[in-house]
Amino acid sequence: MRMINKFSLTVIFIFCIFYSHSSFGLPADDVIPLMDEDYYPQVHRALTTAKKSILCVMYIADLNPKYKQGWEYNLVNDLINAHKRGLSVTVIFDQNIMFWETGKKSKKTERKSEDAYELLKKNGVPVYYDSNDRVTHSKILIIDDYITIVGSTNWTYSALRKNHEASVLIKSRSVAEAFLEKLRTISKYQP
Repeated sequence: MRMINKFSLTVIFIFCIFYSHSSFGLPADDVIPLMDEDYYPQVHRALTTAKKSILCVMYIADLNPKYKQGWEYNLVNDLINAHKRGLSVTVIFDQNIMFWETGKKSKKTERKSEDAYELLKKNGVPVYYDSNDRVTHSKILIIDDYITIVGSTNWTYSALRKNHEASVLIKSRSVAEAFLEKLRTISKYQP
């Protein structure tokens, strides 16, 4: 019997060493699926009712200056308004796709989300691109260190109005903290 107890304790000890907290399920107060057109109203509401902080890591936020009333514009403006209300707002976009220019032997960096980046910067929002050595394909918001919105939805007309997209809104301090821990490791760059 004593041998079994020592063996059990050893197995539990080894298990705990090799598995981090993120290997286990984390508690949540609520989980809301955001399919297709459900995304915009829920995210808009979460951004406009935020109380202290917003971290937005977005692969693409494509603004068309001809359509300033589009949902993608509204979401970027929600970030600007939150900043103006005194919230801590940080935005990180994926910065580039390296490609060969046609007929030239040099590589060129294509900056995505350029209009959104410039609009945020012009309004004083801390906005960054990630480093050029890694693609940041995330589409995630952490609001008030409690609400996490994560999924497939970019901030583009197609993603918000035409595509089938799947995201989820999670109300959980521990889930938000687990994501924040990883997101803080993204290198930030301002051109």
